[in-house]
Amino acid sequence: MRMRSTNPVLSHANEYDYVTERPLTYTNVTVKTLFLLGIAVVTALVSIIYLGEYLSLGVLFGAMIIGFISVIIGSRSIKYAPIFGVVYALSEGLVLGIISLLYASLYEGIVVTALATTLLVFVIMLLLFSTKIIKVNQKFASFLVVSLMAVIFMSLFGLLLPNVFGGSFYTIVVLVSSALSAFFLLLDFQRIKSSVESGVDQKVGWILALGLMITVVWIYIEMLRLLALFARNN
Repeated sequence: MRMRSTNPVLSHANEYDYVTERPLTYTNVTVKTLFLLGIAVVTALVSIIYLGEYLSLGVLFGAMIIGFISVIIGSRSIKYAPIFGVVYALSEGLVLGIISLLYASLYEGIVVTALATTLLVFVIMLLLFSTKIIKVNQKFASFLVVSLMAVIFMSLFGLLLPNVFGGSFYTIVVLVSSALSAFFLLLDFQRIKSSVESGVDQKVGWILALGLMITVVWIYIEMLRLLALFARNN
């Protein structure tokens, strides 16, 4: 099935849909994704263990800006996608290290639980996709996009009017956002499947891996927020 991915990174993979002698495979995408995730995890561990005293909000925002720029360039250039994919993994690893450190200082064991939950969510969504229990089509994609926009506006309202939108409102936002991050994996899987079946060049795998990594990182952050919410309520 051909459909346009709503992942802003994966959608650019459409531009490289041409047949090649070195076609993309699922293994190719998997290896590249694991490579980028491995860089991010190692960077996060190094930042926590050796750079903890130097981490600050300034470093966090700086790393986020670098990561954002890397995504823009990496998703639009098949030539530079490998380079900026690594740059994104390094910067995002620093971001995850800082965020994980903050949550770990407040809730014991939350990081390990969030990692395990992220892996579990990934496996469950992969099973749902492979067994076609949930059908991924354009209507499904459109629904997720509208839902995501709603969550973004809800989050902005919560920040601008904290006295009006209290704890219950924040709980709803976190729950909906967590669910959305998981369902967006299905769109990523569909785009990867379409790319493999259409026989695009394996270099496109870097763009697909970058897009998939973004979703996985999103899920991890949402799991941290969700677990923190449960811990706070208990």
